[in-house]
Amino acid sequence: MPFAREQPNDEEMVQAGYRFALSLAGDSHEAEDLVQQACLRVLFKKGSLESRSYLLTAIRNLFYDSLRRKKLVAFESLDSMDHSLPAKAMSDACARLDLESSLNQLSPEEREAIYLNCVEGYTAAEMCSMLGKPRSTILNILARAKSRLIADEAKAATSNRATGDSHG
Repeated sequence: MPFAREQPNDEEMVQAGYRFALSLAGDSHEAEDLVQQACLRVLFKKGSLESRSYLLTAIRNLFYDSLRRKKLVAFESLDSMDHSLPAKAMSDACARLDLESSLNQLSPEEREAIYLNCVEGYTAAEMCSMLGKPRSTILNILARAKSRLIADEAKAATSNRATGDSHG
């Protein structure tokens, strides 16, 4: 296997799976459900959590299956937000919301590529074998996603300068 990595323990794999599922779904509850379903499928089929890439592939497949079954509309009720946060916490929350908003503007395919490359550290070649796509396709998806994130950040910075907002 040309891209062998040291295999983490089951807890580390589940945590990596959760982070991956969260990057795809954009919702913590859906991410938890995806990880639970994937772990059950992998354990039932293989008897153990065989490898990180096997678990991530199972999560990915479940996510795209759910997209095919229904239209995904991600939103969070404004009623669930705490409006009495201190200024520093509010600034941090706004920065997270800006990043979350930017990531949610990407397609699931682009979020997946950004997560695997930037968070998990997979190379384009490793992603090719995991996702079953040509290297040029992976590089194209990554470039498109990164340029969209950069453009979104530049737009937010311009908007923040125009309004005098300091937390963007």
